[in-house]
Amino acid sequence: MTGASHGPLGRRPALEPPAPEGLAEARRLLADQLPVITSELVPSLVEEVIERVRDSVPDYARPRGGPYDQVLRAATERNIMGFLDWMADPGRPLDKRDELCRKVGAFEVMEGRPLAVLEAAYRIGTGAAWARIRAQLADRSVSVQAIAALAEALAEYMDQAAALSREGYERARDVERTAARLRLLRGLARGEPATEVPAAADWRPPEQVTMVALPPGSPLVRPLLDADVLLDAADPAPYLLVPGPFSHDRREMLEASLAGGWAVAGPAVPPASAGHSLRWARRLLELATDGVVDGAGTGGGDGRGLLLCEDHIVTLWLLADEPLMARIADRAIVPLAWVSERRRQRLIETLELWLRTRGRATTMSRELGMHVQTVRYRTRLLDQLMGDDLADSDRRFAIEASLRALRLRGRTPNGE
Repeated sequence: MTGASHGPLGRRPALEPPAPEGLAEARRLLADQLPVITSELVPSLVEEVIERVRDSVPDYARPRGGPYDQVLRAATERNIMGFLDWMADPGRPLDKRDELCRKVGAFEVMEGRPLAVLEAAYRIGTGAAWARIRAQLADRSVSVQAIAALAEALAEYMDQAAALSREGYERARDVERTAARLRLLRGLARGEPATEVPAAADWRPPEQVTMVALPPGSPLVRPLLDADVLLDAADPAPYLLVPGPFSHDRREMLEASLAGGWAVAGPAVPPASAGHSLRWARRLLELATDGVVDGAGTGGGDGRGLLLCEDHIVTLWLLADEPLMARIADRAIVPLAWVSERRRQRLIETLELWLRTRGRATTMSRELGMHVQTVRYRTRLLDQLMGDDLADSDRRFAIEASLRALRLRGRTPNGE
């Protein structure tokens, strides 16, 4: 194990041994003593380092012979032997050492320990190893320069070992966090409450969430998504969750990540209602794909950008159950069933406008492009045929809603 661990994550370049004065002497010294050191010093040094780590870091005071004791022992032995081999031959590959160090970092994540514990173990282990090596050289005629070079070489070697373990730790934590967040997101999409968020998810439930539906195969620049956005790209109908209200900054972030594609954002709702927001977003996505709703979004007339459910709430309501709405519409205008198809279309057009303008003949005349007397004739005929229905507020509402819904779908009652 080692002490300080600095430097960026990722695969590090091959170790370059330091070249201060005395390094050649240190190498010759180790080369001469390597058989003795390997057979006599290493076994006891491994035990000493392990004991020092156990005594100094309570998290490592585990039962002997257990899984973690084996990991700790293997890592300690591999690092000690790896250092001696590297000093003897700087060109020797360190692949096995590197792989083991990364696995140690990943194991720490599985054990649920913070990275600081692992770094402390490396630091204490390195100190113990150097103290023993220094003592081994005490009765030999070794120059100060050689001792300093050896100390620097050990520090360099173990710094890289620690960085490799940190790399393995971060990678494993990212995998665990991604999996935990995906489970959380799928639970929210199913309507499950987010009262107990696993610590591994590293995500605090907000007061509101905005669910976003994506077209299958939609391009998405993931690095442009905010760190707290949850994404399920593996779902056949991919979607994501944006925490908090859908602010201007969040909207810009999402639009940038769409990479020229488009998506539909549901209303901002409490986390417990995330499933509803996603359902509405997916429904509007279907309607936009079918051309029922203008899919231009914020990206202009090319069909790209972002659609908001908040802008199409009434449409979503009217088309929530299309067969039922068509049934209501067919029943609503039964009184017109006896007239010819062509005449019925004209009367329905007049009826829709009458409902929208509340029967103002001059306004209807202007919008229909016909004489006001013709309009009045049609409205009198509608009153004769549907008088009771138009006088009743509930029936009038049902007629207006169903005709609007069918107009969105380009249909008329009793026909396509």
